[in-house]
Amino acid sequence: MLKTRLIPCIITKGDLVVQSFGFNRYLPIGDVRTAIEFFVNWDVDEIVVMDIDASITGQEPNVELVEWAAKACFVPLVVGGGIKTIGHIQRLLKAGADKVCINSIVRDKISFVTEASNMFGDQCITVSVDVVKENGEYKAFDYRDSKSFGSDLAEHLKEIEQAGAGEILLNSVDRDGSREGYDLELLKRFSSLVNIPVIALGGVGRFEHLADAVLVGGCHAVAAANIFQHMEHSTIAAKAQMLSSGLDVRLISEVKYENFALDFLGRPF
Repeated sequence: MLKTRLIPCIITKGDLVVQSFGFNRYLPIGDVRTAIEFFVNWDVDEIVVMDIDASITGQEPNVELVEWAAKACFVPLVVGGGIKTIGHIQRLLKAGADKVCINSIVRDKISFVTEASNMFGDQCITVSVDVVKENGEYKAFDYRDSKSFGSDLAEHLKEIEQAGAGEILLNSVDRDGSREGYDLELLKRFSSLVNIPVIALGGVGRFEHLADAVLVGGCHAVAAANIFQHMEHSTIAAKAQMLSSGLDVRLISEVKYENFALDFLGRPF
């Protein structure tokens, strides 16, 4: 059985790291290079760097940043934002990215997933799907227009799988920045509809929320952004909480996770 992955997401607007709240408010945090260097020195399984402005402003992916990050980053690097062509993916992978995360191009051209996975392998292709709940129904959300679009979410996810995606990053717009925990109803209902890994994102406020996405939501990996933007919220604390919840996680030998006690916020002491 595959181990549960812990994946910090670095959300950026250009080179500036931000905390996102409901996809409409953004708190500036600092430089993206500093954030990458921070996570490299902690116990994570992958790092996602997502530029949420690139597709809206028409910017191309930041290949220069990836070239720098590849030299400093010793865990798999996933890059998203502004990817519109096969050439973009080729340049990112050549620069040192291990995977790409695509979003808006999938809604515009589902065949792009097939073309990319056929050329680079499905293990390189992560598709991010933003989801909003409207009138009791889950719908895919287009962040460019800040509104849902008509496709049935279940069919949309199955179409992404059939097109050749390697995994799906399922992101709750409603829980974004809420600290209320993942939308477990969303995860449980839709992760079981596809046979490729589903990564949970959106809403983590306590480290115990991470295990919920796997044990209740049925996901294969957990991702979070805002909670990791503070020094006291280390990814080692997150792994300690995941281990105490019974998840099979990858551990580094230098850290004695089993010796951690956890306080009411899920922090080790």
